[in-house]
Amino acid sequence: MTSRKSRLDLHVEKTENLAKYLLKKKKENIQNSLVRPLYQEALRSLFLVIVLLIDTLFPLEAYRSVVVPFNIVVALIILVVLLYIEIRLYNAFWGKKGRWSIEKYKKTIATTTEEKTEVN
Repeated sequence: MTSRKSRLDLHVEKTENLAKYLLKKKKENIQNSLVRPLYQEALRSLFLVIVLLIDTLFPLEAYRSVVVPFNIVVALIILVVLLYIEIRLYNAFWGKKGRWSIEKYKKTIATTTEEKTEVN
């Protein structure tokens, strides 16, 4: 006979699996950040900080300056437009087919390691 697991055991198991998954993703993220040059990672972080500031300040200013019944709608429209533009910019630079994508650097690292092994 198989023993049945209690609810507490199931929750603990799910929490452990989630923690393992998050640790694995964090490790992959750190490894990916080491693949790119440092200035690109700094530019990416600076881009994200600027995006947060813009996405906060512009809709709030629109909310404050527009007449009361329309202020929420205008602020939301501005936020959606800004998010669309920022997502397009992010994908153009750091997305899968972007200018500084990780896949491109992984390919260059793989080719350089192959060349080193051929030379030796």
